[in-house]
Amino acid sequence: MSRAVPANANHRVPEHARTETARTLAATPGIRGEPTDAERGRTLLAAAHTGALATVSVEGGFPFGSLVAYAVDDVGRPLLCLSDLAEHSRNLAADRRASLMASETAASTATGAVDPLALARVTVLGTVVELRDDLRTVALRTYRERHPDAFYAEFGDFRLYRIDVSSVRYVGGFGRMSWVSADDHATAEPDPLRPHVAGIVGHMNDDHAAALVAYCRVFGKRQATERAEMVGVDRYGFTMLATDAGGTDRTAVRIPFGTQVDSVGGVRTAMIELLHEARGRDRTS
Repeated sequence: MSRAVPANANHRVPEHARTETARTLAATPGIRGEPTDAERGRTLLAAAHTGALATVSVEGGFPFGSLVAYAVDDVGRPLLCLSDLAEHSRNLAADRRASLMASETAASTATGAVDPLALARVTVLGTVVELRDDLRTVALRTYRERHPDAFYAEFGDFRLYRIDVSSVRYVGGFGRMSWVSADDHATAEPDPLRPHVAGIVGHMNDDHAAALVAYCRVFGKRQATERAEMVGVDRYGFTMLATDAGGTDRTAVRIPFGTQVDSVGGVRTAMIELLHEARGRDRTS
């Protein structure tokens, strides 16, 4: 479950930054009808290809961060292909504890340029084990599917590793963060719409702008909405940024689907049903 950042004396927004902070939070989606943080973390891991690996340095025991490519197995465990010559491999030989952080990027969001701290990120903590024999063969196949150009994976000094997850930290931007258990992480599924989000969002914004405004006015209870931009969609619903007539601030509006959808066709059907309902309500209001 997500929790808000405590509003205490040590976490107050400075007076000069309150207006901009309020605008940023207003444009941050809520949690009604959204995926769980376990699902969000799994989806983010499935979307990213590289992350920051943190190991315990043999040089004084300091945290050591490095950029690595990774893949994910079917229960959300990161797979790493690391050279024996790399510093993180030396560290892991002495201490198997590690974490891997993957982050959303501005380019992967529909809104483009945003505050980096408003982007989602997930950190997987656990123990790293080397995979050998059949386990290595299976893991290597998964890794090469994610990284088809990883010719180095066949080199003799590269080994396949897996992070056995002990816990997961998910941060969804400002004011949204939680710890996810290893069991919840393993049983959650990446969102099946993830590969199609950009296409769905682009199509709705380009061809159905009037429908987005109608969704905001009727289901989002924002009658003053003049413009709306879809910025995200998942199996449970979609998120828009709404702008009122004469205004410039954009406010996040989350609209749940009536039922879970797992395909582009399902999204199309759900959108049409919502539009018919919105028009029907508009005629009777």
